[in-house]
Amino acid sequence: MVTTHLNSHRTCVGNDRGFTYLALLIAIAILGVGLTAASEVWVTTARHRKMVELEWIGNQFARALGSYYAASPGLVKTNPATLEDLLEDRRYLTVRRHLREVYLNPFTGKADWELVLGVDGKVRGVTARIPGEGGTVVREFVRAEL
Repeated sequence: MVTTHLNSHRTCVGNDRGFTYLALLIAIAILGVGLTAASEVWVTTARHRKMVELEWIGNQFARALGSYYAASPGLVKTNPATLEDLLEDRRYLTVRRHLREVYLNPFTGKADWELVLGVDGKVRGVTARIPGEGGTVVREFVRAEL
């Protein structure tokens, strides 16, 4: 006896209809929530790394400004007129380098430092603008007064 299996496939009836689609939608929603949480952690970590880098760069500027000031020939100490003076200090017979390069702001990718000027109009520090959700934050790095 030969039987045909034309109706051997189960057909969806009543409550079974659309279950796979609903399960897929729930899985996509859970995946979306998980990715949102992961992206928030990634953004926070990236901002923290940029803040650490900004602190290091700012301290390099402050240290270079202090070195330039301390290396002033004679009794009268002076600050540099520009940041480029920190790269090549030509007040001596040989060139002194107080800073390797004018570093980029890690938040903007540009050397968009605002100069903090002393009463003599010379550079005594730099200011960085840090863009954020709550507005722009300003961080200042100034040569320590002796």
